[in-house]
Amino acid sequence: MLDDLDEILHDLKIKKESYKKWKLGQLTKDEYRQATRECRGKIRKAKAQNEIKLATGIKGNKKTFYKYIKSKRKTKDRVGPLLSEEGEAVTGNLEMAEMLNDFFVSVFTEKSGGVPNVVNTSRERVSLEDKIHKEQVKNHVGKLDVSKSPGPDEMHPRILKELIEEVSEPLAMIFEKSWQTGEIPEDWKRANIVPIYKKGNKNNPGNYRPVSLTSVPGKIMEQVIKEIICKHLEGNKVIGNSQHGFVKNKSCQTNLIAFFDKITSLVDKGEAVDVIYLDFSKAFDTVSHDILIDKLGKYNLDRATIRWVHNWLDNRSQRVVVNGSKSCWKGITSGVPQGSVLGPVLFNIFINDVDIGIESTLIKFADDTKLGGVATSLEDRDIIQNDLSKLEKWSEVNRMRFNKEKCKVLHLGRNNQFHTYKMGSDCLGRSMAERDLGVIVDHKLNMSQQCDA
Repeated sequence: MLDDLDEILHDLKIKKESYKKWKLGQLTKDEYRQATRECRGKIRKAKAQNEIKLATGIKGNKKTFYKYIKSKRKTKDRVGPLLSEEGEAVTGNLEMAEMLNDFFVSVFTEKSGGVPNVVNTSRERVSLEDKIHKEQVKNHVGKLDVSKSPGPDEMHPRILKELIEEVSEPLAMIFEKSWQTGEIPEDWKRANIVPIYKKGNKNNPGNYRPVSLTSVPGKIMEQVIKEIICKHLEGNKVIGNSQHGFVKNKSCQTNLIAFFDKITSLVDKGEAVDVIYLDFSKAFDTVSHDILIDKLGKYNLDRATIRWVHNWLDNRSQRVVVNGSKSCWKGITSGVPQGSVLGPVLFNIFINDVDIGIESTLIKFADDTKLGGVATSLEDRDIIQNDLSKLEKWSEVNRMRFNKEKCKVLHLGRNNQFHTYKMGSDCLGRSMAERDLGVIVDHKLNMSQQCDA
């Protein structure tokens, strides 16, 4: 690729010189056009080869492929203008930043107060046999993506990477001290929030996802903690088989295959099947810190890890940034930061017990959850309804509510009775087709809408 680039730069130089010579009468117009055609041809060829390379390498590097696709889109998803509660349009960057921050903070659940007992009662530190050493930190610094933005501390990953030999040992000492004491630098607990448009009306603050840009050194420490937690989770098989998000060797594809292999076989046997697509309301933002810490203890993580995670979550703050304008800082009382290293792992731990006691087939990709089961007889439908009641109870106990308006039922099979299901006192709506992890599935298990989308 570098050789191609050098050749193209050389051809561009020749093209430029040819233009000057043509203007001076030293070349004919046809000769200049020939030089231009040759240069354009090589550029097109290089672009095509690059796109083929991206396409064939998508399996191993999806991120680069989709980043390239995004760069080719003509329109960019920008913020706003937003509508205030009074119905007035808000267009100023600072005003939009403040409005979005107010909304993001409004969805948090309140803290119950006090330090969970599990912080003081869990087993002693056993996860790290040795201290956090220079080579371990150096390995993580070497993997930093220099194109990423820094957090509020403005410590750019490029600086850390270029000074890898100088910073690795001091960082290892800081990380070890943080691990031993459970103390977290304030800079690691602050986040610049970038609002990312999801779908729906762009004027509605609720249609933006808050993505956290946090301290790069703090993220490296999160990697160390994540390794400890994941080693424990995998070694003790803590995370249930129903979870396919942020789990090694699982993906959207394994989620869809595992679920629909079972569902389609039931429909092929002549059974009626009902699938309920469940929607949590602001799932990542409403994770109760106290409940999460208690669950870390129940899954037998060591005291040092639990204490560190507790202090990392406690007294966090955020501000929203819109086109360079920054809102005021506001406190965070719940949630795991979207965009953080630890967030997905902690979320999986929090939601892991949602399927305890469920008789139907339940499968998850992070918070995207669906429930499916045979619905041929009244007894079959009662099982699904009882499972929905259990899920409703779980949401109340864990303070993570379902958005019942968005929870939909997909009725499958020829003899389906189109039963109406409830969550609490709310009847769930019926859907003819649902987008399932990017794949459109209709009531006939037909994917033709996917091709048209």
